[in-house]
Amino acid sequence: MFSQRNQPNTERPAPPEEPHYYRNVAAYRSYEEVLASKRRRGRWRRGAAVCAALALMGGLGCYLLIQEEDRGRERAAAPSPAAEDQPREDQPDQSPVLQAQEPLAEEEEGFALAVRPKPEEGKRQDHPALVVKDVTDVVKKVRPSVVGVATESFQTYSTGSTGSGIILSEDGYIVTNNHVVEGGDNVSVTLDNGETYSADLVGADAKTDIAVLKIEAQNLQAAEFGDSDQVEAGEAAVAIGNPMGLEGTATAGIVSAINRNIVVNGASMTLIQTDASINPGNSGGALINEYGQVIGVNSAKISVENYEGLGFAIPANQVKPVVEELIEKGYVSGRPLAGLSGRNLSAMAAAFYRLPQGVLIDQVDPKSDAALKGLAAGDILIGVDDIRVETVAQACSLRDRHKAGEMMKLTFYRQGAGETQEINVKLMEDANQQTGYNL
Repeated sequence: MFSQRNQPNTERPAPPEEPHYYRNVAAYRSYEEVLASKRRRGRWRRGAAVCAALALMGGLGCYLLIQEEDRGRERAAAPSPAAEDQPREDQPDQSPVLQAQEPLAEEEEGFALAVRPKPEEGKRQDHPALVVKDVTDVVKKVRPSVVGVATESFQTYSTGSTGSGIILSEDGYIVTNNHVVEGGDNVSVTLDNGETYSADLVGADAKTDIAVLKIEAQNLQAAEFGDSDQVEAGEAAVAIGNPMGLEGTATAGIVSAINRNIVVNGASMTLIQTDASINPGNSGGALINEYGQVIGVNSAKISVENYEGLGFAIPANQVKPVVEELIEKGYVSGRPLAGLSGRNLSAMAAAFYRLPQGVLIDQVDPKSDAALKGLAAGDILIGVDDIRVETVAQACSLRDRHKAGEMMKLTFYRQGAGETQEINVKLMEDANQQTGYNL
């Protein structure tokens, strides 16, 4: 028999205890699981922030709404100022009587339209003029006073030129540009209603480019002339004329500038500049302000070619005295004239021919004092009153400082002789601007 000590042990031994550093360790997670968990936490935080902001805004809106309702109840409870100002039945009304006026503004679909007060007849408002977008009333007022002017030349058997004119008086006096009727043998005038009349030339002045016509008609609608000295840059301007024979054409713009000094045919003119379209045929037409007053006589002759928005008009205050002289005498009296016709000798031509730069004399009036004292065609005028001149405009400007009958000193260079001479000539009166003498 075997003793118990020698019998084999059939019990399994207990497993060894795990080391302490493996205890309480979380289960393993992959990188994708960790990233997804972070995204969930981020979405939760953003959602919480949005909910908090919405709650705050809702509370603020409710607070403002309550405050506005409280103010509305206070205004409703307060007494009306208009009611306080109204007189009681037992108290007589001592408020001054006010004249009825046009409303200052009217509401149209929430947009305030300012209503501008109408000016008194013939008076200019103190406030600066605004650009007029609707010129219907202005055009209706002035269009019957603007006429078409056409000239015919018997020498060329053709129509000379066409232009416009402005009715000055009910009995048929009309003002237009000199260049419209210059060289014409027959002049006709067409009214706004289509009636055509034969016109007589009362007088013309080439220096100011103004001419006066007369037709045998009565009860014409004369234009109202304004004060051009009050015109300011930026004012509304409307030009009415007959460009291309299109009678009664109206173009609108503004006064671009005033007192523009432009040299035309050797003479300096002070003009009104406008961006209202002035084309051939507009010459002699009206430039009017927003009140329907003529502030200038348009002249396409002095418009700049190949440029747009550059139109010029002769100011009304310059036109009036010229028109009065032409109607009374047929010419503008007191104008000085030396009786010379010349052209500019350019610096290049002077250097090429080895001559002094100045005014090359083409013609001398045989009745002038300059002809009697030896000045002749081919001489070069280089000085007036001991002042150096190189252009006709400079010479005319110095001449206009004198009056007819006064003495003027001329310095000229004679070709061939190669010498400079001086003479004192007596200026005659320029009684006819159509002679062709420009000095």
